[in-house]
Amino acid sequence: MGTLSERPEVDEIESLCVNCRQNGITKLMVTKIPFFREIIIMSFSCDNCGYCNNELQPASTIQEKGINIRLKVKTPIDMDRQVVKSDYAELSIPELSFQASRQPGLVTTVEGLIDRAIDGLRHTCQVNADQPELVTKLTDFITKLGSLKELNQEFTLVVTDPSGNSFIENPLAPKPDPQMDIIFYTRSIDENKTLGIYSIEEEQPEPSETDLKDEVLQFRTNCYSCGAICFTNMKLTNIPHFKDVILMATNCEACGYKTTEIKSGQGISEKGVKIVLPIEGEEDLKRDVVRSETCSLTIPELDLDIGCTEAGKYTTIEGLIEQVKEGLEKSNPFVTGDSAQAEKKEKMMSLVERLKAPIGLTLILDDPCGNSFVYGATNIEHYERTFEQNEELGLNDMKTDL
Repeated sequence: MGTLSERPEVDEIESLCVNCRQNGITKLMVTKIPFFREIIIMSFSCDNCGYCNNELQPASTIQEKGINIRLKVKTPIDMDRQVVKSDYAELSIPELSFQASRQPGLVTTVEGLIDRAIDGLRHTCQVNADQPELVTKLTDFITKLGSLKELNQEFTLVVTDPSGNSFIENPLAPKPDPQMDIIFYTRSIDENKTLGIYSIEEEQPEPSETDLKDEVLQFRTNCYSCGAICFTNMKLTNIPHFKDVILMATNCEACGYKTTEIKSGQGISEKGVKIVLPIEGEEDLKRDVVRSETCSLTIPELDLDIGCTEAGKYTTIEGLIEQVKEGLEKSNPFVTGDSAQAEKKEKMMSLVERLKAPIGLTLILDDPCGNSFVYGATNIEHYERTFEQNEELGLNDMKTDL
């Protein structure tokens, strides 16, 4: 199979129409949303009955972690937000106790998702026309869904995708969106089985803490990029003047995919930590940094606030800033692509250019778990977590008494 550039721009395949059972035409196009993912757009049309259908299939790999996106829909602008939904994503609207299980992927808008749900329920009504009680309930629910588009009340759209390949546009990018929360989570075994990337490993006796510090442990896993069997190396080590940490590195020989991650070896600290570091010279850029997955990053001079990361990292200040630049482009594909508004695109480019010359900026790392660290930093504050922070970390309901 050739590369993307060698393939025809649009492939046409004669295929069966599910509506009239005659032959129609399916058109396939492999494309890429800039700074996001490669996708396959499929469009079917039947000249015999007029039936049409559009779907999206991810051509990219399964991401390291799943993603949960919660969007508070308040205004008509929110209804026009662009949405990328993979075929592994589940949608829900808590206010209506509505949940849609896995369906074919697509690129649409928030309003388009509601219209698609309404169309699906109407089709269910037609199929179950001989059950008047069910049809009445479905019709009432369709009315409630339709009223959401009138925005008589605010509602929440939740997209949960274990493959990590779904996305909702942030019109305020690169600033954080106060109406949208994004959480990257570790998939369960059942979700890995659904994605086809789970393999049963042989049980091994748990090594002692001394063994962990003296040895590099290795366990088998599936590559997040190509799905092939590869190995993850794990090492428990101590960072001077900080604490024990676990370094994890995965290298796939089949496709060359590599990833590194760092986790605390001592759990959640008693207090959170806030580190303020002015970047005054080249020496500051070389400082070692441990940024845990619960640590947020703020650069006040740029009015830039970046939430938690997908995985903990052990890097330098310079490397951390590079990750910020890459993250801005990756998490905001509709801001930097060809379809982006000129004003938003110019704003993003200006921000990236300023990050290329970081001297004079101030980095503020805020980690409620207390598992982040900057070598040689002097402006460090240890603080008591709020009730909300403990609730988010799951500490309020944790019982430690036997």
